[in-house]
Amino acid sequence: MVKCLWVMIPAACRSNWIAGSDLGSQRETARIFEMKLIENLKAHTLQSLLRLPRFAKRRIAGKPIRIDGLELDLDMQLLVKLSNLEPPIRPSLDPKQLQASRNAFNASTRVVASKIVKMKTQDILVGQGQPKMPARLYSPDQHIDAMLFFLHGGGWVHGNLDTHDNLCRHLARVTGAKVLSVEYQKAPENPWPTAVEDAMRAYEDVVSRLPEFGLNAPFIAVGGDSAGGKLATVLARQLSHTDIQQPQAQLLIYPSADSPRQGGSRTLFADGFLLTGESIRIYQNCYIPAQQDHSHPDISPLYADDIHKLPPAIVVTAGFDPLRDEGRDYAKKLEQAGVKVKWIEYPGMVHGFANILCSASALHSVEDMAGALRGLMMERSN
Repeated sequence: MVKCLWVMIPAACRSNWIAGSDLGSQRETARIFEMKLIENLKAHTLQSLLRLPRFAKRRIAGKPIRIDGLELDLDMQLLVKLSNLEPPIRPSLDPKQLQASRNAFNASTRVVASKIVKMKTQDILVGQGQPKMPARLYSPDQHIDAMLFFLHGGGWVHGNLDTHDNLCRHLARVTGAKVLSVEYQKAPENPWPTAVEDAMRAYEDVVSRLPEFGLNAPFIAVGGDSAGGKLATVLARQLSHTDIQQPQAQLLIYPSADSPRQGGSRTLFADGFLLTGESIRIYQNCYIPAQQDHSHPDISPLYADDIHKLPPAIVVTAGFDPLRDEGRDYAKKLEQAGVKVKWIEYPGMVHGFANILCSASALHSVEDMAGALRGLMMERSN
């Protein structure tokens, strides 16, 4: 029944009313309307399913999935089951397929985003030099003198300010800090090291404009999820060799840390848990130039040997994530280098859970990690 409902939504929304002289324009208008309607229906269906009693969700999701001593969270299992009914979202070097994958990624994040947290926001441009980068400043009503400089995930190919909008709102709400989300240039049009350079250009500009953002001598954290988590820790390491104002914390949400890695969680969760092994390979092909050594520390932070000056880090991993093991190992490496580390693993979660805010369990995990960051911020103020 669920499969029929989920897959047949597009057929139920097809429009046959197109007529008139400007047929091409009307077809495009109808297509956009249809896709928006489909998206809204999927979001409503998913939210309705997630609100069902646990026994009903279990009946729909099937038997518990247990791998490597962990049990997949029930909400995540239900979402994975629905996601597997549709074609996978994969990046591509082909321009037409690339745009289609970006549209699909954007739509999928809207489906799982849930109700938007109301908050004052301001869209600005940041970055020393050109091109300037779009950014969005989130300001809680009662904010502390702190900022999270946030870099979104998406394999350096997907994602933008809007795909991570509600996540940033929740991070700002819980921490009480202002959050500045930065839109860096994407691969494959702009491969490595463009995103790394953009992160540095944006950060330098932002710390020179703090009073403009209503901040005096703020606690600054750098953070991001997945690809953005990698960019955040690379930025922190690069900053440790400069006289630029240093961040005082890192929030690394299921970071990509070891590009050449094989086996372990990369194999255990290579298929069927949202982020697949094939997608990781394509993302890497889009982002990393041919003949480039994948163990370069700005590509794989786990290979860096100059991390002892990095600020305290909150490293978040998900139990059913292909990137789980490298996140665990990076947390260990930071700790061995003398960096204060709080490693948090959400054992039943999948990669990307921080965007799946329609799920109570995922939202609770986001609030928990944000609370840990707030704890670091309040330590400074005390």
